[in-house]
Amino acid sequence: MLEISVAIATYNRAHLIGETIGAILAQALPPTEIVIVDDGSSDDSERVIKAIDGPIRYHRIDNVGPGAALKTAIELCRSDWIAMCDDDDQWFPNHLSRKAALLERHPDAEFLFANFSSFGDAAIEGFHAWDDIPAGWWDGLPAADADGFRYFGPDQLARFLDYNPVFPTAAMMSRRLYERSGGIDPVFSRLGCWDAHMTWRCVLHGAVASDDTITASTRRHAGNFSRQRSRVNIERASMLDRARQDGWIPAKYHVALERAIAASRVDAASWAWLEHDYRTMREQLARVPAAQIDRNLRLKAMIARLPAALVNRLRAPDTSGKGAA
Repeated sequence: MLEISVAIATYNRAHLIGETIGAILAQALPPTEIVIVDDGSSDDSERVIKAIDGPIRYHRIDNVGPGAALKTAIELCRSDWIAMCDDDDQWFPNHLSRKAALLERHPDAEFLFANFSSFGDAAIEGFHAWDDIPAGWWDGLPAADADGFRYFGPDQLARFLDYNPVFPTAAMMSRRLYERSGGIDPVFSRLGCWDAHMTWRCVLHGAVASDDTITASTRRHAGNFSRQRSRVNIERASMLDRARQDGWIPAKYHVALERAIAASRVDAASWAWLEHDYRTMREQLARVPAAQIDRNLRLKAMIARLPAALVNRLRAPDTSGKGAA
């Protein structure tokens, strides 16, 4: 039987983590251990976790951010395979058993990820992660088999720089790959997209396989979605800039890297427009080649340079039925 460790970083989730652990313990293929690193919680998390009966190893550390806390959890895991789960997400009972079946089908794969849904205050009815994958992203890959399994193989970094459909809760990797790739960089621990950096490293250094079946669900909390998206895209561009400076991305991926940096800044500008944050919009677009800014966004950028009162007038809802700017 495949031995799998589960790595969880938690912070002030005493009211939610019990559900997460319960779903993990209900797996058709039980994990060998659940390693939980408490990132300096100030609530009742420790008592809640320690009251649960199961193969749980709890460790408490000073607050270092979610990325570095998960790095600690992964490094404490003892199994050859490591699955990750956010402290407020949930797995369906077949999550680990399908990972094992996928690995049996493609034994050289070292990085596995699955489709996932969402739940919670800000969940989108009927949403699943594959819905957001852009047209053309699957090009060049074999079709999924009858079980929904698909083999990407190695050398997939360019594809995942263009778009990253991986969320840690739905992913599993071999210990060897994690160590070989460099794993989580704690420098990015507090960024909203720290996990993308780990994914890029993993798909650069190991073969990839996926599962079309939804085996996990991520909790979406209510909040200012557009502002969060603008910030995350700015952070993503900065993280990619840092990767370029650090030199760990081979030259053959540099075109994809530059394309990804520009796309992140364009997305940040688009979300900033929705927030009426014109300064951020201008700052991001100033760093993007003109050829990568579409006509609609260029027009919005021109409007954003006008006096605020005029901009607001141009953007006011059009009650005549002709639409707004």
